Amino acid sequence: MLFRHATGLGLRVLCLSVFMMGLMVADHHYRYVNNVRNVLSVVLIPLQYALNAPIQAIDWVKMSAATQHQLTTENIHLKQQILLMQVSLQQLINMQQENSQLRALLKSSSRINGQFQEAKLLAMNLEAASAEVVLDKGSRDGVEIGQVVIDVSGVMGQIMDVTPFTSRLLLITDPRSGVPVEDDRSNFQAIVMGTGANMPLSLIHVAETSDVKVGDLLLTSGLGARYPEGYPVGTVSRITKMSGEPFLSIAVEPSALLEQSRRVLIVSHYLNDDSKKMLYEATTVPMKPAVAGGTQ
Repeated sequence: MLFRHATGLGLRVLCLSVFMMGLMVADHHYRYVNNVRNVLSVVLIPLQYALNAPIQAIDWVKMSAATQHQLTTENIHLKQQILLMQVSLQQLINMQQENSQLRALLKSSSRINGQFQEAKLLAMNLEAASAEVVLDKGSRDGVEIGQVVIDVSGVMGQIMDVTPFTSRLLLITDPRSGVPVEDDRSNFQAIVMGTGANMPLSLIHVAETSDVKVGDLLLTSGLGARYPEGYPVGTVSRITKMSGEPFLSIAVEPSALLEQSRRVLIVSHYLNDDSKKMLYEATTVPMKPAVAGGTQ
């Protein structure tokens, strides 16, 4: 039985092989199988696409991942470049502002008779009871107590303390500060006093009949030889008549950019030490001593 089954299988294989050989010979000589091949190729196209789809999907995923990584890397790189460009732009703007301040200071210095030197602000102390600034110039640079400091817009104040490398500037808004001024319109003269940091100045001892109006520009009068004559101090912003008071209450907005200027000019003068001390005491209001125990 087994022999018969093996013989039948071998016979079928032999017949199939002969048939295939015959087809190959016929196809080679007569091209009879072309039509069948073409039909089969058309029929098998969907199967070929189906078998190729997973491979294409894998390739697309790989390409998408690579593209996403590349875009992320490029995005980070572009953001870094933008940040660097912004920093460079800000540095350029700062340099332009600094150059503008230097040019303005140079222009302002041409109005001053005397020697001067440029200084930078290091620190500010703007409290209710005081208004002071630390500059980067000291006694080693020739800075002395009593010298006047100005910026591109007006008078800032006067040097009140000096160390070898720094100096302390008393701003005109400090209650201890007083500046002799003259009304640019009417030539009326008075004294401007400080009332505290971030506060308007006060034009003191002005009678109701005095020729002072809102908007008037107050310039240094030059009295006392401490401030250069004709330099802006402030503009009258408010005039109030106080009931029962003999003088007007006059507020003045400082011309100097007290909280914005970073470069200033220290103006030299040529008074002797005794004159400096006398003038400093004459135009500076001393702080009232503290009362201890409720008695003076």
